[in-house]
Amino acid sequence: MSVDPYAAARLVDACAAAIVVIGVLMAGTRSIGRSILLVGLQAVLLGVAGIGVGIATGAPNLIVGGLLAGGAKGVAVPLILGRILRQSPVRTERHPLIGPRTSLLAAILIVFAAASAVDGAALRGSLGASNALPAAVAEILTGLLITMSRRKGLSIIVGLLVFENGLALTAFSLTYGMPLVIELGVVFDLLIAIVAVWVYTRRMITVIGTTDTTEMTTLRR
Repeated sequence: MSVDPYAAARLVDACAAAIVVIGVLMAGTRSIGRSILLVGLQAVLLGVAGIGVGIATGAPNLIVGGLLAGGAKGVAVPLILGRILRQSPVRTERHPLIGPRTSLLAAILIVFAAASAVDGAALRGSLGASNALPAAVAEILTGLLITMSRRKGLSIIVGLLVFENGLALTAFSLTYGMPLVIELGVVFDLLIAIVAVWVYTRRMITVIGTTDTTEMTTLRR
């Protein structure tokens, strides 16, 4: 099976555009459950982009990396986070540091700023997907926006996953990915981190009855 490089570039562009739209929607939602589903969908699209690039360039590590991104970050991680959410009494981000409308507007401005900042930029040896680099930059900044503007632990984790999706999009589409051993290590570390978050979140619920990180100030002596 082979894919024409031009067709692969268009596939990456389509996935990158969809990932950006999902990132903007995540910035404007207060539902933690919806955010978990959306970040999982982002990872699936990222996996599709990686597989497409891998087939077009004949790089097995990209195909494996795409399957890992879709399976681990697109399915396993959302399932774990969803189980944590079901054990939490809080299902929405009630008092974010930045309101949903302001956050949505900021995310849209980030997209335009990223597109303007990298207009015409291209990395040597890239596949030629023109939307990939601005989309990757936009997702990195959107992930930081979500992480810094949320109070709930799960929402912060979702923001970090968006940030990581932006980094992975850069690796998949612009530099033909990372060596397979590194990609396996990244996925393994991510799963270990999610399990640690699971244990940590359950402890927060038991001790302070919520996953709101601002309530942890009550633990100080």
